[in-house]
Amino acid sequence: MTAGFQVPATPRLAVLVGTPQLVRASRALGIDTVFVHDCAEPRPAVAAEADTALAADLADTDALAAALAPLHADRAFHRVLSLTEHGLLPAAAVAERLGIPGNSLHTVRLLQDKRRMRQRLDARGITPVRTASPADAGELAAFCRTTGGPVILKPATGTASQAVFRVDGPDDAGAVWRAFEAAGGVAPIAEEYLDGPEISVESFSHEGRHIVLALTDKLVGPSFVELGHTLPSTLPAAVRREVTTLVEAFLDAVGLTEGPAHTEIKVTARGPRVLESHNRIGGDKIRELLRLAMGLDLVSLTAGCPLGLLPPPTPTAETARAAAVRFLTPPPGVVRGVSVPDTQGSNAVIQLDVGVGDRIGPVRRSQDRAGYVLTDGANPAGAARACEELARRVLIDTGE
Repeated sequence: MTAGFQVPATPRLAVLVGTPQLVRASRALGIDTVFVHDCAEPRPAVAAEADTALAADLADTDALAAALAPLHADRAFHRVLSLTEHGLLPAAAVAERLGIPGNSLHTVRLLQDKRRMRQRLDARGITPVRTASPADAGELAAFCRTTGGPVILKPATGTASQAVFRVDGPDDAGAVWRAFEAAGGVAPIAEEYLDGPEISVESFSHEGRHIVLALTDKLVGPSFVELGHTLPSTLPAAVRREVTTLVEAFLDAVGLTEGPAHTEIKVTARGPRVLESHNRIGGDKIRELLRLAMGLDLVSLTAGCPLGLLPPPTPTAETARAAAVRFLTPPPGVVRGVSVPDTQGSNAVIQLDVGVGDRIGPVRRSQDRAGYVLTDGANPAGAARACEELARRVLIDTGE
């Protein structure tokens, strides 16, 4: 229990479009859970596991607040939480409207809008990155000339690596702009290309203090879709310390006060640079990597720590073990057959998202991947090697 915090007799959470894990973790901690799902979508199965389920228009803050206000008046919510990208803003908005503690709406908006995030970092002098908001291909070409090198074009509020393109120079601006629009890209932001290894940083904040939990090495494909992660990072200790200091300063700058954060970093020759961040647990099975390598249950912490039911995590110099995930990306085509090796007796997990008869296309966003393999190991190299070997033994025959 957190010192000085009086645990409510019956803690209560509103969970917006939450994953089943958040509802289950909350109930396991004795928290009364109200699950709110989108009224425009079918009722999800997890709604039956909550103490109360409510359908509401998540795109309409007024309607959402109106739906939750009577429940809050009857027995107050202590937090409004979500672990899904499209639930973070509604959760912050309704919490602010009803006077419920948590991260501010302003902070969540900063994290979801890469333009505003860059403006805040520039104002604080934190890892400057040359940025523009081109309105057309001509302005994109002009920005390429200004930087004198490649740039990245992406949606300012995008997720899942969708509509992210490298522009090698001014002559390529027209073709890339058309590809960006064809991929559904909107609200474009262009940034100077940052060369160097890419990592992610998992952290947890409590009462404004940021605890960096782990740094994770990333494998990124040609379309900037993530193809794998290995935890912990094998970067030199001095670089890891520099990254940790940067992430703590960044989270202070955006005003994050509690809960998990997933921050993506490029380690350049000029030092680490922030790419983007989210006030949620990292996707791509990073939550499972933390559980395997460190014994951390971030979902339970997200629900229990703000209420004083669980203590905040403590920084650890080294993880007990290592873990890795590799995503399956077979050649495009129609799946003719699938063969999966036996993993009995190990902690390895194999998940396939395709079956015989499915058509597989090029990997242009995270949803295009065909599944994943996840393993643990005594050290990062061993975990990565075991994961890659197991992934090679997963056969998805597309006839190519």
